[in-house]
Amino acid sequence: MVSRENTVIVGFIALTLVLLYGLLEVTTLPTWASSAVVLGVGVVAPLLVNEYLSKRAD
Repeated sequence: MVSRENTVIVGFIALTLVLLYGLLEVTTLPTWASSAVVLGVGVVAPLLVNEYLSKRAD
Protein backbone atom coordinates (compact mmCIF):
# COMPACT_ATOMS: atom_id res chain seq x y z
CA MET A 1 0.00 0.00 0.00
CA VAL A 2 1.30 3.44 -0.92
CA SER A 3 1.49 5.99 1.88
CA ARG A 4 -0.04 9.44 1.68
CA GLU A 5 3.40 11.04 1.80
CA ASN A 6 4.60 9.07 -1.22
CA THR A 7 1.42 9.88 -3.13
CA VAL A 8 1.93 13.60 -2.53
CA ILE A 9 5.58 13.40 -3.60
CA VAL A 10 4.81 11.49 -6.80
CA GLY A 11 2.01 13.92 -7.61
CA PHE A 12 4.28 16.93 -7.24
CA ILE A 13 7.03 15.29 -9.30
CA ALA A 14 4.50 14.69 -12.08
CA LEU A 15 3.31 18.29 -11.76
CA THR A 16 6.91 19.49 -11.99
CA LEU A 17 7.53 17.56 -15.20
CA VAL A 18 4.33 18.84 -16.80
CA LEU A 19 5.06 22.40 -15.68
CA LEU A 20 8.63 22.31 -16.99
CA TYR A 21 7.51 20.88 -20.32
CA GLY A 22 4.81 23.54 -20.65
CA LEU A 23 7.11 26.38 -19.69
CA LEU A 24 9.87 25.25 -22.04
CA GLU A 25 7.40 25.02 -24.93
CA VAL A 26 6.06 28.53 -24.34
CA THR A 27 9.18 30.40 -23.22
CA THR A 28 12.92 30.01 -23.12
CA LEU A 29 13.76 29.77 -19.46
CA PRO A 30 17.28 30.35 -18.20
CA THR A 31 18.90 27.40 -16.46
CA TRP A 32 18.46 28.91 -12.99
CA ALA A 33 14.71 29.31 -13.55
CA SER A 34 14.31 25.66 -14.53
CA SER A 35 16.25 24.67 -11.42
CA ALA A 36 14.05 26.95 -9.30
CA VAL A 37 10.91 25.27 -10.66
CA VAL A 38 12.30 21.82 -9.90
CA LEU A 39 13.38 22.78 -6.39
CA GLY A 40 10.27 24.77 -5.60
CA VAL A 41 7.57 22.52 -6.99
CA GLY A 42 9.36 19.17 -6.89
CA VAL A 43 11.08 19.40 -3.50
CA VAL A 44 9.85 22.21 -1.25
CA ALA A 45 6.13 22.11 -2.06
CA PRO A 46 5.63 18.39 -1.27
CA LEU A 47 7.51 18.81 2.02
CA LEU A 48 5.26 21.71 3.01
CA VAL A 49 2.07 19.90 1.98
CA ASN A 50 3.07 16.73 3.84
CA GLU A 51 3.94 18.74 6.94
CA TYR A 52 0.59 20.55 6.80
CA LEU A 53 -1.35 17.31 6.34
CA SER A 54 0.54 15.64 9.18
CA LYS A 55 -0.22 18.47 11.60
CA ARG A 56 -3.87 18.51 10.54
CA ALA A 57 -4.22 14.75 11.12
CA ASP A 58 -2.96 15.03 14.70
